[in-house]
Amino acid sequence: MKKTIVITLALLSANSFAADNYISKSAEPSRIVVAKAGIALSQFAMMSFDFPSDHRFALKQLKGISWRTTYYPENMNEMVQICYTKPGSYNCDDCKDISPNSSGEMNEFNNYSFDKYATITFRHMVRGGRDQGAPAGEDSIVVHYSY
Repeated sequence: MKKTIVITLALLSANSFAADNYISKSAEPSRIVVAKAGIALSQFAMMSFDFPSDHRFALKQLKGISWRTTYYPENMNEMVQICYTKPGSYNCDDCKDISPNSSGEMNEFNNYSFDKYATITFRHMVRGGRDQGAPAGEDSIVVHYSY
């Protein structure tokens, strides 16, 4: 009996993250208004419909984020952050500085819980330039996870 329980638990733990998947999202950030703090956001919330129905309720683990960010060519001194908000949180749990108009991959948020309502945010901040600055393109992410 004890041997059966041990074997069952070992098999369940080995298969707890049995497959990998990804979610792709992109959006153009809002126009930036320098007179009103000079901040624009692109927010990507993970929703139920982003996950295939056969593992919508399965335990998930974040494996990494591939990202590409745009920039505001008519503005000066731009700084960009990519931020992670855990499911059920309202404020960003962690932010990392990245360069405008760049791309990369990161694993720094992998230790946080991941499921529907997790949110990845690009925060563009400028100081100067055109008051109604427009982005040159889109911000995009590919979220890699296992379930």
